[in-house]
Amino acid sequence: MSSLSGRRRADGQRLPLTTAALCTSSTVLLNFAAKYPTPLVRRLLHPVFGLVGVPYAKDATARDLQVDGGDGPLPARLYEPEGVEEDAGLLVFFHGGGFVVGGLDTHGNTCRFTAKRAGCKVLAVGYRKGPEHRFPAAHDDCLAAFRWAVRHASELGVDPSRIVVGGDSAGGNLAAATALALTPDEPGPAGAWLIYPLVDTDVTAYPSAELFAKGPLLTRQNALDMVHHYAPSGDALLDPRISLVRAEGLERMPRTYIVTAGMDPIRDQGERFGEQLREAGVEVEVERLENQPHGFDLLLVDPHARQGTERTIDALRGLLDAARVPGAVGVA
Repeated sequence: MSSLSGRRRADGQRLPLTTAALCTSSTVLLNFAAKYPTPLVRRLLHPVFGLVGVPYAKDATARDLQVDGGDGPLPARLYEPEGVEEDAGLLVFFHGGGFVVGGLDTHGNTCRFTAKRAGCKVLAVGYRKGPEHRFPAAHDDCLAAFRWAVRHASELGVDPSRIVVGGDSAGGNLAAATALALTPDEPGPAGAWLIYPLVDTDVTAYPSAELFAKGPLLTRQNALDMVHHYAPSGDALLDPRISLVRAEGLERMPRTYIVTAGMDPIRDQGERFGEQLREAGVEVEVERLENQPHGFDLLLVDPHARQGTERTIDALRGLLDAARVPGAVGVA
């Protein structure tokens, strides 16, 4: 899988040509960013991901604000689509980027796209990242930010009983970890929306890590590099707050939707986490989108990636709707 054609075909799947072209150009920058996640490199990523989501930049208005973090205020952005009710549902969203890159700008158009099609508001959180802020900084920030959102539901104009926590990749990790870290006596999320989540720091332990070691888009080495920038010590890597497949008390998870990308080195670990949740008695839906790369929800100019993202938003709407109706059956 060292060439473009090799990246396009593996495991009985074939990446669409338009998606492959976007992945090839993005992988070059991601390879560099994974090794050298500096503030300058992060700034270079922002316009790239802005371009691939441009057609949806007007799907929702955006308002910058501050939320609580683990060690002080954090930047956040509230997305509100036209016509949404004042008691709307809310997605508290944590962006991906391997705990070291990404931010409010890289995922801005994806949040707008999601808000409009799910008919909800989206609160995106700019948590601290490694290597400047190592584990558990991002975890602590996301937990504090979710609690802030619950306390300030009326100010945000949302129904506190219809708050879903979610994110993509590392953000999916942080979303699930937030749900697990909440105590039984405090309000928890109505659902968890996990987009190709990284849930095991032992990235190489799954067949998909070998199948898609060289991508498309995310490579196995990218994932290893970024995780180790954030959690460089052995103790941190084994901590169940980041390596969620080792966590206890999985029965505390709310209704959960997990989607994996068929052509993704971390595909199999996300699906394994879904099996663990099901074994723990959690209402969970696990869906694999064949012929899709890691990061598909950022490639909205591509019709194949856009259709995959719309599938995930249908599931988000289901989580929000289930919370609206007492006794409703969630995803299964």
